[in-house]
Amino acid sequence: MLNVKVEDYGETDDEMHYVTYRASGLSDEELEFLLNNLEGETVVEDGDLFINIFYSKKFFPFASDDAHFKIDDFIKREEIEMTYFIASFLEDMK
Repeated sequence: MLNVKVEDYGETDDEMHYVTYRASGLSDEELEFLLNNLEGETVVEDGDLFINIFYSKKFFPFASDDAHFKIDDFIKREEIEMTYFIASFLEDMK
């Protein structure tokens, strides 16, 4: 069963913002499909897929003032959205 967690987020030295997601519960076939078809930085470690997505500040999901006060809510929302995105993306595999 697919499980997505936000592993890290922040700002790079060149002022780009990033979110690193860990997707677990994927089959070898699904991992290979995602590695070959997803944009962004992807790597597999111990059977988990790590996806690093870069954002401009304008589109960074944790940039708002509300995010700073309710960070757990914003992280959970990102995990749900990425779970949905990956599940939808895997539908193309079939």
